[in-house]
Order: sequence, then structure tokens, then C-alpha cells
Amino acid sequence: MTTSDQSNGFADSGLARLLALFIAIAIAFLLWSNWSTEFRALLAGDDREVSAATNAQPAKPANPELENCLAQRVGDVDRMKDEGILSESQYAAFRGRAEELCRAQNPG
Repeated sequence: MTTSDQSNGFADSGLARLLALFIAIAIAFLLWSNWSTEFRALLAGDDREVSAATNAQPAKPANPELENCLAQRVGDVDRMKDEGILSESQYAAFRGRAEELCRAQNPG
């Protein structure tokens, strides 16, 4: 049996291929319209996180001891960075450890 003897179904037709192309373009448009700023930052090689601006009031701390610990420990790490004691990579690591320590000492 050759290919000419077989009946072509809808999935093999040109209309099905056009429909698939239309669906792919529609999905790409939806992705671009929702996340265009993130895509542009990614294409530009920008590593910063894109954050949404909000007018809402900041949430009140649920655990004041945790907030005090974070303010003190992270403040110390920020000061060391400002004084040039820590590099950017060290700062990220020290800040993460300070936050972990405070969360371990003051569970929520």
C-alpha cells in the first residue's frame, strides 16, 4: 500500500497545520502580554528580580522578636557591606545566614 492509497485524515491536512500555527501564535501573544517586562529583562541579561509596585500598607510583623532580630543581624551585615568588609557574594551568603539564624531562634 502506498501513501497515495491511504486516506489523509484531518490531522494531516493543511487546515490542521494552520490551526496549530494560529494556536501557537495566540499562546505566544498571551505569554508576551503577561510577562513582557520579565522577557525583556531576561533578553537584556538583567539579573534583577522584577517586583510589582504596590500602594498597600506594609504588613505588620506577626513576630516582633523575629523582626527585632532581623533588624539587628541584617543591619550588622549591611554595615559590613557598606564598610567594604564584605563582597557582593559574601554579603548575600551572610545575609541569608543571618535570616536563617533569626528564623531558627524565633519560630513563627
